[in-house]
Amino acid sequence: MADRPRHPHKEIEAVVAQAESIGWRWRKMGHWGRLFCPHAGRDGCQVGVNGTPKNPEDHARQVMRAIARCPHGGEEDK
Repeated sequence: MADRPRHPHKEIEAVVAQAESIGWRWRKMGHWGRLFCPHAGRDGCQVGVNGTPKNPEDHARQVMRAIARCPHGGEEDK
């Protein structure tokens, strides 16, 4: 987490930290950033993380759902 800024909303920061703990990578893009799944191919999943969402709790749930829907979980050996 040392290479990215903390998100200003605690709910979203918690989701981003959880995603990083399971292998997702954060990159500065747009207003705050984007998360990329551990699958490094062109068909890997990604989700945008807004820096100033209108409703932080809803945005955190949206990001969490996108991470949960990623079909590439557990593909370390494939």
